[in-house]
Amino acid sequence: MHRDEFIRTVSEMADQVWDFHERWKFWPFEGPERPPSKAIAERQAILDEEILELSEAVQADNSEEISAEAADVLFVALGHVLSLREPGLAGVRSVTIKNAGKTEETHRVRPDTGKLLPIAGKPHKWL
Repeated sequence: MHRDEFIRTVSEMADQVWDFHERWKFWPFEGPERPPSKAIAERQAILDEEILELSEAVQADNSEEISAEAADVLFVALGHVLSLREPGLAGVRSVTIKNAGKTEETHRVRPDTGKLLPIAGKPHKWL
């Protein structure tokens, strides 16, 4: 896999998430804007189901299913972002910037989970 292929493929998925929501009239832009908690609560069962299916594929050690289920999780998560409208995009921008700023000088890997945690400052909520 090459960087350009990864970026192109994920961009193509985002394009299809847009089309999918439009085709099925899951369109988040009609009607009044909903609070983020309501917008996500309406969709949470879908993401929970996809995460469960991914976990089952991992337990079964089925590489092909793992790949498909991981992509399903991403597709639904992108739909979550879309359902949040502009605040969803703001969240994507914020997380992208936050993660782009993490370096070996500012963060360490939590050995038991692989999560990056800040080296300095207040302790992370998971510690």
